[in-house]
Amino acid sequence: MTETTHQIWVADEGCIGCGMCERVCPCGAMHVVDKQAAIDYARCISCGMCATKCPKHVIHDTLGIFAAAE
Repeated sequence: MTETTHQIWVADEGCIGCGMCERVCPCGAMHVVDKQAAIDYARCISCGMCATKCPKHVIHDTLGIFAAAE
């Protein structure tokens, strides 16, 4: 999938760079650079683990399937 067709995305603001998304991503597609999460779309399989575990709820999917964990 490419960035334009991918369903997971990170908001431009709000990320605190905690690295939770990096730790839970089974594909190694999430990276934190300068306290901002970034997705390697070549590796991402849209499983939603990053979105459900983000403590700041800044990782979203365009279909609204993945909700942040409470």
